[in-house]
Amino acid sequence: MISTFPRIVRYVANFEKLSIPATLSWLTDLEMSELSFWKDLSRRNQWLAGRWVAKRILTRSTQTNQMREVEILSRGEDGLGRSPTISISGLATSYRLSISHSNRAILVGLSHGSDRIGVDVVTDIPEASTFRSRWFTDQEAKWIQTDAPSRLPIAWALKEAIFKACGQGSKWNPRLVELVSMDRNRVFSRINGIAAEPLTMWTRTTINGAIAAVWSENIAQEVMLCS
Repeated sequence: MISTFPRIVRYVANFEKLSIPATLSWLTDLEMSELSFWKDLSRRNQWLAGRWVAKRILTRSTQTNQMREVEILSRGEDGLGRSPTISISGLATSYRLSISHSNRAILVGLSHGSDRIGVDVVTDIPEASTFRSRWFTDQEAKWIQTDAPSRLPIAWALKEAIFKACGQGSKWNPRLVELVSMDRNRVFSRINGIAAEPLTMWTRTTINGAIAAVWSENIAQEVMLCS
């Protein structure tokens, strides 16, 4: 059953508290193939937790009986990462999915059709000055400097979330995304020098970083936030 629901953003601060089954029968054969890409145990566990949260959201929202009926794929035939695609019971869907994980934190965003969405989790901010010069424009650096402890992780998370929402398959480069201005819960940006559509944003600082979600503006729909 394919249904329509408001955008959903789900944040899990510590995925180790999730009841993820030891058996991987909830993954499809192709998903198992993608899992094999991750050799590091920590990264495998993060990947599994992100998929578990995303599949739980989809099965509950679409009244799908089994998690294995939901298939999420995010690697092309060349082995490179790509925007996730979702099929339910073998049928392609128009859902848009964004997943981010770092250490034990998981953030998942889900939307429909042309509604863009992107999420990012940031932890362990680099201290080196070269990091800021590589990642941020002079204008962004000035904005960050007024309150670096909170603004630096938020700016980092927003740039990645915007890229996931609007990057259209381009290779990630932090300088491709420029934060132009913010107005309450809206963010204005440029991608590759071209103005991107205004996006609604949701940000939070965490103990060791920040989380951010952005999505297409649509006054006809509300977002469902869970934390």
